[in-house]
Amino acid sequence: MTDILDKAILIGLGLEKRVKDALNELASEGKEAKTGEGGELPPKQELENKLVDEGVKAVRELIATVKGGKEKVDKEIQEVVERLLEKCKVATKDDMEIIEKMAQVAREKVDALEKRMEELEKRS
Repeated sequence: MTDILDKAILIGLGLEKRVKDALNELASEGKEAKTGEGGELPPKQELENKLVDEGVKAVRELIATVKGGKEKVDKEIQEVVERLLEKCKVATKDDMEIIEKMAQVAREKVDALEKRMEELEKRS
């Protein structure tokens, strides 16, 4: 499931880069059109430039909102997965580390008892 989410995030990041590049290109074309002729632009061109500028601004705001939402979604997904694992009683990494330490202590105790038994058997 995390693979799908990772791929979706990467796709989103790729789309974000493409949109930013396209917006920057449109914005630079609009600036060139404004400054390139040296005179006044026709009303139609001025309106188009204004619409492009407003569109660029709106998409940039959308991208910022999406980035903020991504962090929230990541956090929510993590919490849901943790609850699901807890509900299914799946051992966590911390649980496994504790179990490994307990097994190591138990093994040391068994080794010590075996050694003590051998010593007691030798005495008999």
